[in-house]
Amino acid sequence: MGSKIPLTKFHRGIEFLTWVLAAVTFLITALRWQTLPQVMAIHFNSYGIADDWGGRWTVWILPLTLVLCCSIISFCTRLPVTAMNFPFKPIPEREFFLLRAVRDMLCVLNLELALLFTVLQVEMLAGKNLSIRFIWLMVGLIMATGIFGTWRAWKCNQGTL
Repeated sequence: MGSKIPLTKFHRGIEFLTWVLAAVTFLITALRWQTLPQVMAIHFNSYGIADDWGGRWTVWILPLTLVLCCSIISFCTRLPVTAMNFPFKPIPEREFFLLRAVRDMLCVLNLELALLFTVLQVEMLAGKNLSIRFIWLMVGLIMATGIFGTWRAWKCNQGTL
């Protein structure tokens, strides 16, 4: 039944925003390519000091990784419940609600990941060190979304949400 349940407007809208962010990341990188130095800082320590250097081609790593991650997550949102691995046994009668909860979580995670990668890329191209607090904030938000989404899927599966 799961593969026959179409994505909602919410899911398609969030996925569209995710791919727009990925496209913006590529566009910004392409526009800045000619003005980048041959060797540039690619990593900063927790004090904001550059501690690793690379060629300018390294600026393509984040956009390519973003597209790969978003493609995998977008693919997973289209899987039926029977192809998913849950930390609980799915109840067939609750499959529709379980699938909606999982899709909600995956779409939001995808958007959060795209936002994080886009901000990281813009900051790197600007030659700035992104605050470590922002990165930890985003990692915490992504983890919270995963935990809440799993809890919500479990509650939907039980029929108590």
